[in-house]
Amino acid sequence: MSENLDQLTAYFENVPLWPFLLFGMLGVVALFVEVLNRKRRENAIANFRYTIETELANMYPRHICWPKNVNTYLCSRLPEMQQNFEVLRVFLPQDKLLSYNTAWNSYCDFCRNITDEQCDPVRSSDEDFATEPDPKVVFHKLVTDLLDHTKT
Repeated sequence: MSENLDQLTAYFENVPLWPFLLFGMLGVVALFVEVLNRKRRENAIANFRYTIETELANMYPRHICWPKNVNTYLCSRLPEMQQNFEVLRVFLPQDKLLSYNTAWNSYCDFCRNITDEQCDPVRSSDEDFATEPDPKVVFHKLVTDLLDHTKT
């Protein structure tokens, strides 16, 4: 055992120390990048959640008031949500990207295609609209599906 220890000691006496310093510095940089990426991911999640909570405050999580011209109301909020969607997408694992993109596309399609007639409680009792699901329930499910991706 002492022979092996003597060999190691002799090795470290003859070898330059700069490679060990270099690997140590790389380790510190890698640790710093990891901490920075985790912080950026947390900020992206917080911004995405905050945007949904503020832009859709009277519609989600409880329906306080369903706005008139719902299509215009929802579509006017899409650009800011789109920006936060793009930022958050960078930090999601590859295996969750498909479901995240699908949830976002479903939400965008809903926002572009919803009409006031579909939301009207008087019209929704007609036989034509009876087969369609309640838009408020669909909206709530779509937003919940988007927010499911912000859980850590």
